[in-house]
Amino acid sequence: MGNLVFLDSPLSGAADAFVPTARTWVKLRERVSDYSSDEALLLCEEADGKWLLWVPDFGVATLGREQLCRRD
Repeated sequence: MGNLVFLDSPLSGAADAFVPTARTWVKLRERVSDYSSDEALLLCEEADGKWLLWVPDFGVATLGREQLCRRD
C-alpha cells in the first residue's frame, strides 16, 4: 500500500503546504451553525493563533487553525 499524504491534516509532514492567509477562502471542518456555509473568508490571525473569519449565513466567528481546510 502506498504512502498517503493528507495536506490539511495537523499531524501530516505536509501540513505546511496549507498556510492560511488573510483574505482567502477556506473550508470549515464543521459548520459553525446548522444554517451557515461550510466555507469562510479569513479576515486576520489573532495573537493566540486563532483566526477571525466571516462565514456566510452566520457572520463573524473565531476558529482555530485545526478547524480550517484548504478550499479546492
